[in-house]
Amino acid sequence: MDCFDLCRFLVTVDDNRIVNFQADVHHPVTRGFVCQKGRALVKRMLHPDRIRNPLMKKGNGFVPISQEHALELIAEKLVSIKEKFGTRAILNYTSGGYGGVKSRIQNIFFNCLGGVSEPEGSLCWGAGMAAQTYDFGSPKGHFPHDVLNADLILVWGRNPKHTSIHLYTLLKQAQKNGSRILVIDPVKTATAKAFDEYIRINPSTDGALALAMSRVIIDHDLQDKKFIERHVVGFNRFKASLADFSLEWAQKVTGIPAEIIEELALAYVRSDAAAIYIGYGMQRYHNSGNAVRSIDALAAISGKIGKKGCGANYAAQSIGPYLYDLDQASRAYAHNKRGFIVGKLGEFLERAQDPPIKAVFVSGGNPLTQSPDLEKTVEQFSRIEFKVVFDHFMTDTARHADLVLPAASVFEQEDVFATSMYSPVLNFSQKAVEPPNGVVPEFDFYLNLARKLGITTLGFKDSDEYLQKSVQPLLDKLGIRSSRLWDEYLRIESDEIAWEDKKFATPSGKIELYSKTAEAAGLSPLPVFIPARKGTGHLPLRLLTCHTKESMHSQGFVFRDDLPTVYVNPRTAKKFDVQDGSFVYVNGARAQIRAALCVDDAVCDGTAFIYQGFRHTSGAVNFLTDSVISDMGRQAAFYDSFCTLEHIG
Repeated sequence: MDCFDLCRFLVTVDDNRIVNFQADVHHPVTRGFVCQKGRALVKRMLHPDRIRNPLMKKGNGFVPISQEHALELIAEKLVSIKEKFGTRAILNYTSGGYGGVKSRIQNIFFNCLGGVSEPEGSLCWGAGMAAQTYDFGSPKGHFPHDVLNADLILVWGRNPKHTSIHLYTLLKQAQKNGSRILVIDPVKTATAKAFDEYIRINPSTDGALALAMSRVIIDHDLQDKKFIERHVVGFNRFKASLADFSLEWAQKVTGIPAEIIEELALAYVRSDAAAIYIGYGMQRYHNSGNAVRSIDALAAISGKIGKKGCGANYAAQSIGPYLYDLDQASRAYAHNKRGFIVGKLGEFLERAQDPPIKAVFVSGGNPLTQSPDLEKTVEQFSRIEFKVVFDHFMTDTARHADLVLPAASVFEQEDVFATSMYSPVLNFSQKAVEPPNGVVPEFDFYLNLARKLGITTLGFKDSDEYLQKSVQPLLDKLGIRSSRLWDEYLRIESDEIAWEDKKFATPSGKIELYSKTAEAAGLSPLPVFIPARKGTGHLPLRLLTCHTKESMHSQGFVFRDDLPTVYVNPRTAKKFDVQDGSFVYVNGARAQIRAALCVDDAVCDGTAFIYQGFRHTSGAVNFLTDSVISDMGRQAAFYDSFCTLEHIG
């Protein structure tokens, strides 16, 4: 799945059934345990509601059809659309619901078809990825166990107890070893409650805190002058830009007392080894890319880059870039490609002309639950003439499709998995069981479709050749001529400490506090603080829609129909005259959902907190979110949405 830790499982099979499931005790990240999301995968595969045959919309329901019929319908429709409107009238939507390299087959197919309309940017992490690319040339993180080398650790807008259980376990081990751990977050999360020091920050003000900390360090003349001279570009300009970021100003903006900001800055810079772990929620605001750049700058001027126990750890782009050459090569055939910002799917569908969208193909995602501004997105998606969705279950997106094709489980096909989020290890996944009779893995379906349409430019003939060509660049990088991938835990050992060689992938070869690349893109060359957006009298509460530990996005909610819970601070509850345990309407700019109310002082005042992932029948929170885009990286700024509460009488 689209997960930080990317666990490896060991399964026992009897008569084509998995009879035992456990974590790989030898895996360098999994280390013998997995979270409940991983344990649920076998349940998902065996669930009686799983789709096991292609389904075609008929009236208000669906009827089963054969794989051959589905293939024929799709081939005919693609040929017709291409002849009448061109391939840009086809929309290809893929996401991270399935994380194997075989998931790229849909992109490769549509590239070789001639190029189609595709989303660009990110619903998840694009702002931070863009920020660290400007600063370092690439987003790299330290290998997981390096956190044990840190004296001080800032967990900044990250909740690993819910989203990265193996990092959380290492943090607890570091705490036992004597590391000081501070959690910075608007919400006192499960992670914050697990450690002694929690700093509550106003939402969307992380950049202000980082810049104020940098000023404290420079005012005390504690910056690492040698490191800056050798490895940093733009320090003097950055220093001059901090003139207005006083402790008094930062206290007003962030809500953190000035003395705490100062103590935090001094503790960070004076620690021999201090690590920052940046969360993805922190960059889901309109100013979020600059917030990450500000944190990168804090680490850079302190000399906390390229050293053990340090780093501005946001992502871990180590082995991932070596696995997608076939996808890259196929883009040479995508002459008619058209892009749109993924966080504005509904708006694109509404405005797309010359040609309008006539067909959409969705795999590995559930955009009619996970996209912002769902009311418009659902309305415009429903108007598309031909909609094809691959999935295990009848999700909200699948319900709106004309053709639903059953997706294969991770246990039902051979594949290779890697993530650029946290784990640095390549996972080879053997096929454990045969899929049900009516299920054809997406990879095989698109191979068959390519053959039917006479497409010969995919670059491979079967699964074995595809996987071999996919991993070959990594094997070449590691100097491995042949490998039994399932017997090894391949990783690039030189990436263990990110940027240890101090050879940064920026144009200057140094950390760029002043980025000419950002400037050329129309952005500030220096990290800046863009003031947080505010609610209105009509919609005064900021809406935070974070991940729950029970589900990866909407995947775990397929079995649930319960109402979401909205969590508010006691002061907020009093202001709106709502009681703990009651039911309320949460009203956004265009829609409302019904929710149970929980009064919880873990949530900051002026905020409504709802876990994302719930289905339409329960109350999908993205009916309340706006399609705001971040300052860089074309990231959906989900957390810049506002709402109000209405008591249900």
